[in-house]
Amino acid sequence: MDRKEEYKIENLTMLQIQYLIELNKLEKKKGAVRMIAAKCGVNHSQVSRFFKKCIEEGELTESLDFTENGKRKLDWRCKMIRDVRDYLERSGITEGTEEVLKGMIENIDYIQLEKLVKSDRRMNPKTKMQKREDVITDIRDILEYGNHEVAVTILQHDGAKRSMADRGFEPVALIRYNKRGAYLELTIREMDAVSRVNGEDMSGYLATLKYLHQGIFRYADIKNGKVRIPLDACYYQNFDNGVLRGNVMITVTCSVGNAHMPESTARVVFKL
Repeated sequence: MDRKEEYKIENLTMLQIQYLIELNKLEKKKGAVRMIAAKCGVNHSQVSRFFKKCIEEGELTESLDFTENGKRKLDWRCKMIRDVRDYLERSGITEGTEEVLKGMIENIDYIQLEKLVKSDRRMNPKTKMQKREDVITDIRDILEYGNHEVAVTILQHDGAKRSMADRGFEPVALIRYNKRGAYLELTIREMDAVSRVNGEDMSGYLATLKYLHQGIFRYADIKNGKVRIPLDACYYQNFDNGVLRGNVMITVTCSVGNAHMPESTARVVFKL
């Protein structure tokens, strides 16, 4: 699919993509909406409204057959899901994979997502010459100048499970390396919580973040919804064939509703 067509592909939810996948499996379309709704665990009207929109946009016919354009878009979306899932596997993200996949497919512009997956497959020529190492002491020795998108996960401090702090950040971060320095730039997003007092839903944002550097937790600047962590504060492991995983210990606090959540320790994990 060429670039012009990619721009026209809007983000669908994973559930909406599943509607189309199930529809594509059916040889006879009679009763399709009812069957798909039952299989996906939703009501009839949700599927019906979505298919009506697809008809209006020329992806389905009135008889719920795929148009050439609709079939091409579905094939491309399915390919993106496979590519992103492979990307997460190569990144070493094994816990909560489907949640991360859902967030990336539903929220990241498809062109940016394709660039992220493709750039992951390309090795820096300098890294091809390196032998396997367990630890990299200075990431700047092998990192190219520029901006690099990376998948990021916030784990509990022991790395066993995903941290609640993960809800407060977008699943894709940016590594910036220029004359002014080298940073991991995280994007903050709204996070939800349930009040222990009255059970009401609350929402809020990251209040503070500190990163561990040379044995000391240092405050990171939060500006315009972004927070930067110097790359020299990160620890790098499992360097092999151009694959490099980085992580750094952090502590975070969040303001949710009128409450200020206590400081918690977590680990940021990303891959180059």
